[in-house]
Amino acid sequence: MLDRLTKDDFTGRIGETFAATAEEGRALTLTLRRVDALPRPEGDQGREPFSLEFTDDAQDHVPQQTVEVEHAGLGAFPLFVVPLGPSPDGMRYEAVFT
Repeated sequence: MLDRLTKDDFTGRIGETFAATAEEGRALTLTLRRVDALPRPEGDQGREPFSLEFTDDAQDHVPQQTVEVEHAGLGAFPLFVVPLGPSPDGMRYEAVFT
């Protein structure tokens, strides 16, 4: 599933929420805040690299890990997220697709 997702799958979903389950069953409600294109390595013909930035209402965070994500339009898939730090909207997380 992850290998088929592209930047375009997420661009129109900014502001939408993604239910996620972290280790030990902790529930996260991730709101998509940004979708950014990343530089493509020279000669790479694969998917355009991109990153996603989410926020979770909680001010505390989970460490970097793979969470199980569910979204009504995209289905269920595992996603490796890294905490970026707090913001006024909650804890920020990033996921990178290469």
